[in-house]
Amino acid sequence: MVRKRENTAVRKKQIIDAVRKVIIEYGSEHVTVRGIAKEVGISEAGIYRHFRSKKDILSLLAEHIEENLIGDLTRTSTSGDTFLEILDSILRTHLSAIEQRRGISFQVIAEIVSLGDKELNQKISGTINKYIALLKDLLSEGVKRGEVRDDIELEAAATLLFGMMQGLVNIWTLSNYSFALEEKYVLLWNTFREAVIRR
Repeated sequence: MVRKRENTAVRKKQIIDAVRKVIIEYGSEHVTVRGIAKEVGISEAGIYRHFRSKKDILSLLAEHIEENLIGDLTRTSTSGDTFLEILDSILRTHLSAIEQRRGISFQVIAEIVSLGDKELNQKISGTINKYIALLKDLLSEGVKRGEVRDDIELEAAATLLFGMMQGLVNIWTLSNYSFALEEKYVLLWNTFREAVIRR
């Protein structure tokens, strides 16, 4: 069934949603203009009315990923008495959002990297750097409050947190979502917490 003509904003959202769905259901290797068009219910020419190429689609998707990843860290309502409890709460809420999106952000990052396109890689690199900078700012607040060791290198600690989150989501995705993210997260978080807590 071919859909009626939509305005650009609506159609772009449909296309981006279709890419997410294709990645979740079939894997990133199945992201093709033909597959996206079929999912949206329009012709390939209809896709090209709104995007010049698959790269342009992935570029817009990369912007959505940045909104998701950064938004998860900045919009979270936190609970906890200590800074580390608050950081734990932020990361758990972030994981919950990742679980609802079926790890799509990290899968798309992998897809974009696999294309080897310098511009897209720079865009994703910028997103990851912003994400790590936010984690570093959070950890810096912990140092100011006297709860996080002041002798650790904050950027390295923030990079470890990013790697912990991405690695966990990658393992979860590769296992076909066979375990609850939070279960394994707790063990990783406790190890990280013990390494950074000020005694």
